[in-house]
Amino acid sequence: MKIKKIYYFFVIILNFFIFTNVSLGNNHDSYLKQVYENLKNKKFSEAINELQKLSEKNNPKAQLLYAKILYSGEITTQNFEMSYFWANTSKLGGVKKSSNILNILDNLIDNENKIKINEKIKIFLNKLALSGNKLAIVQIAKWNLELSEEPNFENAYKWYNIAVALGIKSAKIKRDEMLENIEKQRLFEIQKESTNIFKKINNQGD
Repeated sequence: MKIKKIYYFFVIILNFFIFTNVSLGNNHDSYLKQVYENLKNKKFSEAINELQKLSEKNNPKAQLLYAKILYSGEITTQNFEMSYFWANTSKLGGVKKSSNILNILDNLIDNENKIKINEKIKIFLNKLALSGNKLAIVQIAKWNLELSEEPNFENAYKWYNIAVALGIKSAKIKRDEMLENIEKQRLFEIQKESTNIFKKINNQGD
């Protein structure tokens, strides 16, 4: 029975590396390769610690793998809350396959706790965004549309506006789409807020 469980666990890990297109030549993903090597060599503590660090540094692929391990409970205790946290963060980071584990977790977590976890995701991403993490800036914009109790188009516009100003061209279409849902009398104030945050982010290196 134990052998079957270990085999099943490594099938999950292997599928992750095959289907998320981890490039071993990419320096960012080379850390994930080390995680895989640690898992393969049964250095589970090292693998988990590295995955947690990568997830906290906002590596979406690491976040998905960490979410899968936290859900499986094979080499660490099963933790649906944190699995949901990292799977959602990964999805906001553009990893579409995160939806698969979120679909499973959907019936395991009640709505009240989902709201609480989503708020924790917001705090996590907001801190990263204010530190200048470009991916987190896009993620917090998405959060306001996908994980907020009600879509917040004003906040989404604010963060997409900052993203475009920081050179994230892919955010321009989404920024402009938000304008259709914002009252004109509120627009100038939201733009001022964007400008203030943008200046704070840019001045951090001074």
